[in-house]
Amino acid sequence: MEKRNIFVVYFFILMATCLDNLNSATAFTLQGNIQQAFNTDSSTASWVLSGYALTLGSFIMVSGKISDIIGPHNLYLGGLSVIWICALICACIPHSSIITLIVFRAIQGVGASALVPSTLALAANYFSGPYAKYLPGAVVGFILALTGIFGVALVLGGAFSETAIGYKSYFYFVFAYGLVMNIILLFLIIPIEETEEHKKMKLKNVDFIGSALTIIGILLMILGLTEGGDDWKRPRAYVPLVVGFFTFVSSFIFEMFYLKRFQEKNQHRDKSEDWRLQIDLIFPPEIIHIPNFLPILIACGMYFATFTMITAIGVLYYSSIDGDSPIIVALKVAAISAGVIFGATTYRQSYYGKIGVRNMFIISAAVSLGTCIWFSRTNFHSHKSYWKFGFVSLFLYGYALNVFFNIYIGVVVSNTPLHLQGVVNGVYQTCSQVCLSVGNALVPSIVGNVVPATSEEMKQHLHNKFQNIFYVLMGFHVVILIMMVLFVRAPKKSEESETAEATAEEKPVDVEMGCDGTCSEKEEEGSCTNISLHGDISTSS
Repeated sequence: MEKRNIFVVYFFILMATCLDNLNSATAFTLQGNIQQAFNTDSSTASWVLSGYALTLGSFIMVSGKISDIIGPHNLYLGGLSVIWICALICACIPHSSIITLIVFRAIQGVGASALVPSTLALAANYFSGPYAKYLPGAVVGFILALTGIFGVALVLGGAFSETAIGYKSYFYFVFAYGLVMNIILLFLIIPIEETEEHKKMKLKNVDFIGSALTIIGILLMILGLTEGGDDWKRPRAYVPLVVGFFTFVSSFIFEMFYLKRFQEKNQHRDKSEDWRLQIDLIFPPEIIHIPNFLPILIACGMYFATFTMITAIGVLYYSSIDGDSPIIVALKVAAISAGVIFGATTYRQSYYGKIGVRNMFIISAAVSLGTCIWFSRTNFHSHKSYWKFGFVSLFLYGYALNVFFNIYIGVVVSNTPLHLQGVVNGVYQTCSQVCLSVGNALVPSIVGNVVPATSEEMKQHLHNKFQNIFYVLMGFHVVILIMMVLFVRAPKKSEESETAEATAEEKPVDVEMGCDGTCSEKEEEGSCTNISLHGDISTSS
């Protein structure tokens, strides 16, 4: 590791990573201004957000794989450059056609797909070995950068929409902010130390066929989900969804049942004899062996869906029924982000040992379900409804959400080998983006076209529709709770002890006492620190 201060470098990385969700969340409160500026309907204007989310979700898995090959530091700088360049173009686009704006927002999403997997890969590499004791803090910082910015983004979107040049002022802001961060990191960012596994990976060996099928499949699925928000009966909604699903499945079959089996069958042959032997799989078989990989993956996706739904419900309810301005709406919904920030700043790794990670997963799911039920009691007839049913419930929801993401990211990052950090985080983020699109599509498909209510009858009609969404939202959280109880498993302590003893016999390690009293181990190149579901810290190569 170079002598540059990794804490300063990581701080600026997190500052730039904020642009990921900033570009998503501001669209919620900028959409009205964009619709007015381009003199278009709400469905078309919504594509300014959907286009960004479409490419972000489609490319993030492949971006993760590429980051493992060319280095997360290189991919990060490239993705950040795309974001601020596209922001400048979006700010300069005339109001003659909104299609141009949507296209460059989609390109901006491709750049954004590089940030999250690269950030987590950099954190895992920077805070390994003698710096491993700082990994939990790095995870907390990442949570704050990614989710804490959401409430700020909603307020910024509302504030920028009130300026003389409207939404354009936001894109000028992103251009300036992104450019400054890019210049700083160009000189500060620390290249990762390559392990032997890293050195074996080559860009020319990427499975381009599988990558293309994956991108096209996810692209079509998110497109179908986006279109389905207006009307599921239209062919342009269900055709892309079905075709996309089978395209994505075909990419998995191509790799797992063709390439993988071919490589296993011919593993003794010289790789130069056949291109199929040289291919690096997008879905490495090793990821299945990560503890609780599948249940946490599904729960993670469902949390993203519910987070999107509860945010959309809040924005639509407070604006269309309560008649609040964009800034007031943003401040009300920002209670979620306040809960996330509070949870992140008060979270301690000692929770692992005192309560147990599995138990905390269950508590998080139970609190999330309870707060959704509480928030569903919101009623415009009730005096001070927001303070009775909105503020505290949204705050606690954000807190519970933070608990889940703190544990999930900490467990997954620390249990994933360094050379697979990018692709594993890409898989999680892809699932999250697809489920986010599911949540984004469910709200308008149930509520329909929302216009500001001008009478008591209209308000009651809209209120009844929102109640239907709450039932779906609660159903999602019931499923999450059941999964946490039934499918997340903690390893037996006896097995952990045997593994620890075997590891100690095979490889001696130097133990360093951290400032918080925990022990971390100075490891060989390519190893990483594992946080087990009992809260114990161990190492794996």
